[in-house]
Amino acid sequence: MLDRCADIAFSCASSKPRNADQHRAEEPTLPFFTNDNVRLHYEVHGSGQPVVLLHGGTVSFEYNYAALGWVQRLSNNGLQVIGLDFRGHGKSGKPHQAQSYGTANLAGDVTALLDHLHLEHAALLGYSIGTAVALHLLRFAPGRIDKAALVATGDGLVGYPPHEFHRILPGLAIAIARAEYPRDLARDVAAYWNFIEATHGEREALLAFAAGSYPPMSIEDAARIRSAVLVVSGENDRVLGRGPRLAACLGHGQYLEVAGADHFSLAADAATQAAVARFLAPESGSGPQ
Repeated sequence: MLDRCADIAFSCASSKPRNADQHRAEEPTLPFFTNDNVRLHYEVHGSGQPVVLLHGGTVSFEYNYAALGWVQRLSNNGLQVIGLDFRGHGKSGKPHQAQSYGTANLAGDVTALLDHLHLEHAALLGYSIGTAVALHLLRFAPGRIDKAALVATGDGLVGYPPHEFHRILPGLAIAIARAEYPRDLARDVAAYWNFIEATHGEREALLAFAAGSYPPMSIEDAARIRSAVLVVSGENDRVLGRGPRLAACLGHGQYLEVAGADHFSLAADAATQAAVARFLAPESGSGPQ
């Protein structure tokens, strides 16, 4: 159960693109599209240069971003916000098979969304497991990604074999337990599943999601990424840790560590939001922060 909770915590319809100079996605009548037989929910807010927001595991675009002020913050900086609910999360379809999940499948949903919106390319903002998806796209779909901000992530994203990568994650059970851990584990896990239900989650789908394949990227592959990348870590992140080595091995990586922040508090931190908005803003006239 602890290993399963740890994996859960790591979280986290194609048409031809138009001219590459077109930066604005069109608001669809219905905010759904289908990829790989999975119906996926998304939202488009505002206008400007597009940025796709990739949420953390077990939550959704609404709970990770929209409810915490990210949409307004990014819109004020000249960006069009595109929010995707990963498969197995939020209002998207929820397969119960582990092979439906994993980094490659989640990344495929992102490129399918860009195609659906007739976007040649976009920036990315990933949180927790969303950073693994963003990193995959930066390496294996570089022509589609302008730049990316990776928030609430750590060095374990690169350079570790899969068994080591999963071993170093302290996991949800530890992250939510208090000083009494493990005495209160049963209570905390019960509260966790109540939270999942409140955020439109589904136990069977999330367990399948956790069993998917999320291998770390090799340092060699990470070094081949040429896009600008901002890595943001909380000083007290006990889930994915800190990310200075991750930023250093990227071709154009920058690192920001937020004092006193943990894996979860970064999402609502105003200074973090402002720094990410500045980084993602269009080069010419980023506007207010």
